[in-house]
Amino acid sequence: MFAIQPDDTLSSISVGIDELAAEELRHVDGADLIRTWKERCRLDAEFTRRFAVFEKRDGFTADGALSGAAWLRAHCHMDAGAASDRVFTARKLLSLPETEAAFGAGEINYEHARVIARAVDSCGPEAVLEHEKVLVDVGREEVPQKLRYATEVLQNAVDPDGALQDANAQHARRGFWISELDGMYRLDGNLDREGGAALRTALEAIMGPPAGGDSRTPAQRRADALVELGRLALDRGEAGTSGGQKPHLTILVKAEALAGAEAGELEWAGPVPGQTVRRLACDCAVSLLVVGADGQVVLGSEERRVLGPAQRRAIEHRDRHCRFPGCDRPGAWTDGHHLVHWAHGGPTEVDNVYLFCRPHHRLVHEGGWRVSKQPGGELLALPP
Repeated sequence: MFAIQPDDTLSSISVGIDELAAEELRHVDGADLIRTWKERCRLDAEFTRRFAVFEKRDGFTADGALSGAAWLRAHCHMDAGAASDRVFTARKLLSLPETEAAFGAGEINYEHARVIARAVDSCGPEAVLEHEKVLVDVGREEVPQKLRYATEVLQNAVDPDGALQDANAQHARRGFWISELDGMYRLDGNLDREGGAALRTALEAIMGPPAGGDSRTPAQRRADALVELGRLALDRGEAGTSGGQKPHLTILVKAEALAGAEAGELEWAGPVPGQTVRRLACDCAVSLLVVGADGQVVLGSEERRVLGPAQRRAIEHRDRHCRFPGCDRPGAWTDGHHLVHWAHGGPTEVDNVYLFCRPHHRLVHEGGWRVSKQPGGELLALPP
C-alpha cells in the first residue's frame, strides 16, 4: 500500500477540495463551473499519468493484483471495461506528447484523450503523431464524438483497407433481438452505420418535429415511430406473405364479449385489455369462427373488412389527416375510428367514422378521452 504524507502535494489538493466543499454556494456562474471542470480534467490527467508509471513498473503486484486493470477494479472500483480502457489509454499517452500536454492543461478531457489513443491502433502511430496537433485542436473545440469522426476520416485517408475491414467487422456484429418480458416487448440490437442511418432516417421522417401539446418523451416518440414503420409495411403489403396471406395482427375475442370490452387474445402477445380490442376492431377485417364444446372449429367465414376500400377513400378525402383536435398527422398514418363503436350498433358509415392517428386513437380508447361531433362537423375531445 502507498501512504500519503500530510505535507505532500496530494494533501494540499485534498485541503483545497475541502475548502471548496465548505463554501456556502449562494451563487455559481458559468465561469466558475468551467474552471471547476478544467481542474477536474487536469486531476484526471494526473491520475492517468501516474497510473501509467505505476502500471509500467508493475506496481500493482505489491497488492497481489495480477494486472493494472485488476488493481483498478479492486481499489478504484471501476468496471472491467473502464479499467481496461484506462490501462490502454494511459499506455498510449506515454507516446502522445501533445495529447498528454493538452489533457494535463485541462484543455481536453479523458474522453478526448481516449479517442486519440484509440486512433493509434486504427490509423497507426506515425499517422497520429503527424496529425496529433490537428486532432488535439479538434478536441479543444468539439465533443469527443466529433473528434472520433476526425480520426475515422484520418483512418480512411491513411489506411483505407483497414477502414474497410473495420466496417465489415461492424457489419458482422449486426443483430436484433426481440423478447417478451412482463407483458411488454424488449428490443435490443446493433446495426452497422448504413443500417442505423437508414432506420434513423425513416424514424425521423415519421416522427417529424414535435407538435404543440405532444407530451410524449423523445424515447416514446421513437417507439411510436418504429411501430408505425412496421404498420406501414404491413398495410402496404410490402412484408411478403405468412401462411399464404399478407401478415397482419390477429386477435381472438368472443363475439358477445366485444361489446362488453372484455379482454382478447393477441397473437404473439397474449391477453390484451378490452379497450385495446375495441380500438383494433374499429378498423379491421373480421372473420367468424364457430367453436364447439370440444374446442374444435365447427365453422369459419372469410374475412370481411369493417371499413371497405370505397368508404376509406371517402373518409380520407374528407379528413385528409388525423381529426383529433390540433393534430395534422397524414392520413396514411391513421385508423378509422367509430364515434359509436360498431360493436354497440354504431354504423360503419362516413358520418360515424373519422381518421385518428395511432397515438390519438389509443388516447381515446385506452386513455379514456371522449370525442363527440359538433353541429358544425368539428370534433370535440374531452379528457377523462
